[in-house]
Amino acid sequence: MEVFYTSTSGGVSNAVSDILDAVDWKNLLPRSEDLLIKVNLTWDYLRPGVNTSPWVVEAFARKVKDHVGQIYLGESSQILVDATRACAVTRMKDAAEREGLIWHNFSENRWIPQETDDLRFSIPEICTRMPVVSIPVVKTHYRSVISVAMKHMYGCLDDNRHNYHYRLADYTVAVNSLIPVLLTIADGTVSLEGNGPKPGIPKQTDFLAASTDRIALDYSIAEVMGIDPLSVETTVSGNGVTGSYDNIENVCIPPLPERPSFSFREAAPNFVAKIERKIRGSREQTTPGEDSPFLGVMKIGAKRWYNLAYYIMGQNREAQHFMNNSIYGPQWRGHPEGAAR
Repeated sequence: MEVFYTSTSGGVSNAVSDILDAVDWKNLLPRSEDLLIKVNLTWDYLRPGVNTSPWVVEAFARKVKDHVGQIYLGESSQILVDATRACAVTRMKDAAEREGLIWHNFSENRWIPQETDDLRFSIPEICTRMPVVSIPVVKTHYRSVISVAMKHMYGCLDDNRHNYHYRLADYTVAVNSLIPVLLTIADGTVSLEGNGPKPGIPKQTDFLAASTDRIALDYSIAEVMGIDPLSVETTVSGNGVTGSYDNIENVCIPPLPERPSFSFREAAPNFVAKIERKIRGSREQTTPGEDSPFLGVMKIGAKRWYNLAYYIMGQNREAQHFMNNSIYGPQWRGHPEGAAR
């Protein structure tokens, strides 16, 4: 299975165009059919590397919009995160409006119940009626080691998914097996290392990778990140189910001479995550947990902790410093690529 790589040093729009041509996108995406772009909007605070980059989504939509039907932009809220607010804060909303994309918060729309093996959950109804293109950001994750193709689709589980962590790999493989993603484009313009998926360290990595095989893509990108691919449980569990890491062919699109190579700092749980892990349990459970009245108190405390950390402990300043010194800074301020800063 082919995994394509390209550099964004010559511009994000050019890189997206090149990688789409390499995967033969016109034969891959059904003509005139509506299309859902699944993005990562994990946090409703502005911090590059945490969420999918607006320029990547904008360039993709611009390239394909005359071929497909209406394009929807989808993500779900989380227990501590409002996806609609995240869409605005990250300036994804600006990019979507420029290209005429329709925002679709999964959490505010219909879910379809599913059952596979001994797991019961729901997926967004929109994922059952149109093709999906997945655009995750490349990052480390304290639960799943990496979050790229497979873990990204965990956001298509219903809003009880915070109680599914005790069998994260099983649920991740299950939801991936039910949603036939046509193409995954991994956003490595700005990646995240350290304590992902939220307050890690932005890392400018200047690449995109794409494949029709989510397992092959995760395996290959783990190597790029300097992480053992077989340490990623979702990759191992999904091998042969939602893709394969056998016979991977890495294809570098000129002028990129070879695959990027990095040494990512791996993730560890932060204070909030440690508390959550103690409360929610682990694989010894036999069924998902249930939200108790105490959860409301925990949500308030966790939200205040993130707010304190972001503004008082310097995460906001770090984000601003990164944006002031990165070629991608303007996108996080809502400007289209190539616009005056």
